[in-house]
Amino acid sequence: MKHKRLKLCSVLLLVFGLSGLQAQTMYVKETGGSIDSYALSSIKRLTFSSGNMKIIPTGGSTPTYALVNLRYVSFKNPAGIFETDQKLSGLISFPNPVNDVLNIDLAGAKDLNGTISILSLDGKLLYTRQITEAGIVSLDVSLLPNGVYICNYSNKTEIKSVKIIKQ
Repeated sequence: MKHKRLKLCSVLLLVFGLSGLQAQTMYVKETGGSIDSYALSSIKRLTFSSGNMKIIPTGGSTPTYALVNLRYVSFKNPAGIFETDQKLSGLISFPNPVNDVLNIDLAGAKDLNGTISILSLDGKLLYTRQITEAGIVSLDVSLLPNGVYICNYSNKTEIKSVKIIKQ
């Protein structure tokens, strides 16, 4: 019995120890720029002030990013992040990021008597429109402030969502 406990403890320690060795990375992408990556173990602190994000590393230079120029900050590999989100949700929006007119493709919707809504990340309803036509629906989002939003399409039988970025 004592040997079984010792073996179990050894296996658990090995599993948790190896999972701790996994490299964790923060990815930063500016609009029109390349993706910068930072190992979390090398970041001492992140600060946000005066419209900037500053990465304070344990050693080396201190990169600064203007928040208005950031496309995203992610803690997972961002390759295809927007396309993957759209494929999984079933709702296709374009362009994303959007400036003035957001297009929603409802070609795959089962019931076309539904509602398109745009919500802030804190759940506040900012835009709603009743939909009865098939195909691509265009929404004027020019009055929305720059930021990240959730676009929902719902009807009696389904709810589809996609993350959108307003520039």
